[in-house]
Amino acid sequence: MTAPAVSVPGVSLSRVINSEWIKLRSVRSTTLALLLSVAVLVGIGLIAASAMAQPLATGELETDGPPFQPSTAVGAILGGVAFAQLLIAALGVLYVSVEYSTGMIRATFSAVPRRLPVLWAKCLVFAGVVFTLMLASSLIAFFAGSPFLAAYGVAPSLADPSVLRAVLAAPAYLTGVGLSAIAVATLLRSTALAVSIVSFTVFLLDSLAGMLLPASIADVITPYLPATAGKAFMSETQAAGTLAPLPGFLVFCGYLVVLLGAAAFVLKRRDA
Repeated sequence: MTAPAVSVPGVSLSRVINSEWIKLRSVRSTTLALLLSVAVLVGIGLIAASAMAQPLATGELETDGPPFQPSTAVGAILGGVAFAQLLIAALGVLYVSVEYSTGMIRATFSAVPRRLPVLWAKCLVFAGVVFTLMLASSLIAFFAGSPFLAAYGVAPSLADPSVLRAVLAAPAYLTGVGLSAIAVATLLRSTALAVSIVSFTVFLLDSLAGMLLPASIADVITPYLPATAGKAFMSETQAAGTLAPLPGFLVFCGYLVVLLGAAAFVLKRRDA
């Protein structure tokens, strides 16, 4: 049981947010991880766009494959999301777990005894930084990768609502992955375990479900898995066996709400 929370004069959510912002930007590894995420998202997008331009133009690739695979022009341009999500997930875990491993979390909770403002502040700061950087990266990847596709007449246009939605959904998905990582790290307080669980969930779970489960069961379950649902709203077209963009977005958000709710509940009740 934790001691009853006491009110500390001068503590407000805005000040807690400012404190978390200082923590985030003052750690060099955080800055490097964010820059690496940008480089991965843009770099892999350019490589995929240049490699897939001719096959897309000649019809050598299936256009109804899994969402967010380089089987469409937008999927090629934003192909780096599949790898950037691992970096964002690891960064979200470290943003929380490092405080537990160093013991600094005790000082944080001494300054903010009610605790939940710390979680919300971490989420707001992290989401703001990640979404801004990933949005910029998605747009850079789109405009830098389009010329490779335009040379073969398959370049997408932002004037198409589905294309614009996909480009905007990519940073939203990555931000959601990072927030999920914050929630899991808050629940587990273990860097290695939290990184392993989040990475497995976003990178391998949907593939393993398709390989290990009978097809009749996998076809029902797989569209509702976190990564599959999240990727569904990033695809400009609905692939066979996946949710439509809006249901996919709602399912993905549902997982996020449950994880953050569980993290808030546990954080409020246990000792630091």
